[in-house]
Amino acid sequence: MRNSNHIYFSNTSKLFISIIISLTLVGAWLRVEGINQPITGDLAGMLFMHFPTSWDSLLLNYRDTNQWTLYIFLAKLSLEIFGDNEFALRLPDFLAGIFVIPLAYRVGLLMTSSRLGSLITAFLLTFSSFHINRMQVSKGYLLTVFFALLVVFITYKLLEKEHFTRWGILFFLTGLGMILLVPTNVHFLTGIGVFYVFVIFKNHKNFNYTFNDLIKLMWPVILLFSVIVGYCLNILSDLTRGIAGECMIPINIRGNAICTMNVGSYFERLIEFFDSFISPWSSWFYLFLLFGLVRLYKTNEFALFISLIVIPNIINLISGSIGPARVYIFWLPFILLLIGFGIAEFLIWIQSRFSNLLAYSVGTIILAIIVFYPIKIYSEGFSKAAPKQLTTLKDAKTAKVFIEKNTSEYDLIVVPYFDLVLRYYVEKIIAQKMLNITQDGKLKKILYLGPSETPPHTFPNDGGVSAINLMKNHPFKHIQSFGNLSIYDLGLSIKKLSPSNWTGDHENNTQFEYNKEIKVEDIDRPKIAGSKALKITKPFSAKEVILRSKAASSFNVLKNGSYILLTYARGYKELSQSALLLPKNKNPSGIIFLNMFSGVFDSQNLNYAWKRIDPYKNLLIQPNNSKKEGIDFTWELVFNIFPVPKGKLGFLTGLRSPSPVGHFDGFQSFILETEDGKS
Repeated sequence: MRNSNHIYFSNTSKLFISIIISLTLVGAWLRVEGINQPITGDLAGMLFMHFPTSWDSLLLNYRDTNQWTLYIFLAKLSLEIFGDNEFALRLPDFLAGIFVIPLAYRVGLLMTSSRLGSLITAFLLTFSSFHINRMQVSKGYLLTVFFALLVVFITYKLLEKEHFTRWGILFFLTGLGMILLVPTNVHFLTGIGVFYVFVIFKNHKNFNYTFNDLIKLMWPVILLFSVIVGYCLNILSDLTRGIAGECMIPINIRGNAICTMNVGSYFERLIEFFDSFISPWSSWFYLFLLFGLVRLYKTNEFALFISLIVIPNIINLISGSIGPARVYIFWLPFILLLIGFGIAEFLIWIQSRFSNLLAYSVGTIILAIIVFYPIKIYSEGFSKAAPKQLTTLKDAKTAKVFIEKNTSEYDLIVVPYFDLVLRYYVEKIIAQKMLNITQDGKLKKILYLGPSETPPHTFPNDGGVSAINLMKNHPFKHIQSFGNLSIYDLGLSIKKLSPSNWTGDHENNTQFEYNKEIKVEDIDRPKIAGSKALKITKPFSAKEVILRSKAASSFNVLKNGSYILLTYARGYKELSQSALLLPKNKNPSGIIFLNMFSGVFDSQNLNYAWKRIDPYKNLLIQPNNSKKEGIDFTWELVFNIFPVPKGKLGFLTGLRSPSPVGHFDGFQSFILETEDGKS
């Protein structure tokens, strides 16, 4: 630590406490804006995928980079206490985001002994756009900032060697908390560990520590990193997948994914990161950071800042990966601390070289930049209307109760693919109804549930299907609303098309035409409907297998505005398809897929357990836990709908399998017609 003078304020601690309290209140006001808004993005994804997971499973597994384990635990606890609402979900990060302001002041004072520099740091953190914007995401970023400052505070207390055991335990628990937030926080903790070891040896003459001396001084660091290594080894395969997703240059050597690094591109990206950290101010603020570093040269604090910046970059360069800027948010308070300290030292330098008046004038200008420019930006942002077309936790929970009480076991309920909050509450119920329809061959109603401002014909959108507009002009019947949610009835009469006599084994009873090199089998297991399923094995040389039924069937479409609903089960990830093959001039103009990936079931001894599928499954490498969990097979229920013209139509049953092995079961179709014959 170093001694530093200050200007502007007296040494009256009460004044500084009052200012810090005021800044904390302002920080709370800036961060509470939008705390009750519906959640989106990564937070919604985390709610959807990881909140249903048990605590022990979260602790022992790391499924993807959106699993912030400690935050999930704290948020689930908050929801239990305060009920299902967005405020409760964001509360852990909100509290961390406001209490980090006085903590930053305290840590700054401990590190630099500069009241003015620490106060400026608190100002910067209060109005930091990067920090405030992370509040809206609220999945542990602000907790990371709080823990990072707390670890540094505790480290300084350890170096004072008073109450060492108490501070050692707190060091271990805080460091463990950072790792359980997100494993990449090990970058920061490694930097802290290097700094701690450096100071221990620097402050001891001749480095003549005994083994017992080293153990007494190093056990908090040894204990923490021993647990970190054990934890990382336990989730090593998951971490490898996460690193692969952030590769600068991924290459494949003998089947192994390896990351390489383009150093130039890496540092270009790093510059972008540091530019975002200083938002909403200009990058010229980094001149104060450099000035602060110069003033700290040859101090322990200089070594700390260098360690915190250099060590994470070394780890990144070795691993060949670099995550987004938000992953390195632990840098934020220390960057702002250096800038705040640099500003204070710059003003002191002006005061000593020139005059108090000039120092006061420059200080006033800098304070105006720090405060008023962000206030202008935030006031403009606060005046904007809240986003629509989003589902709140309360509305989704109400909709769940409605579905449970007012729908039958054979009602198909369609929900928007990307409405993760709604899916979090109702998808399991919907999936069970899809399973009932598949297994029993019954369909009573088709209901659409989604945001009131969104046209219901757009609900079944999986992100890449343009055919949703096929029902643009269909007159959906509004049934009821729940806040910003509405439920609609498709309003069509439903009749079974194929097979006329339901046994659950239509695909097994159908005679197909196919190449004799193809192996087609009726199998007892795996199955999900009826008594048997169909298994198709194609030769290695064949690109895909297409089977067509030998006998054609026909039906009359009596009314305009009619549709066919086709449903079947296929092996998950097999990409197999079933279809009604119509004449070329009668082919549908498009197909709408309903509830994509909602009806996935693991089977084990003919018991079917619903499986929640990551909404970003196409972007992330997903682990395969089937063997570990003793799963026999995984089925995916497919429901699609397409328009058909009025008149008599002939059709064949078709099966397509591009995979080496394809499984089919529960094939059936329904004709959906208007009740009055009007389109």
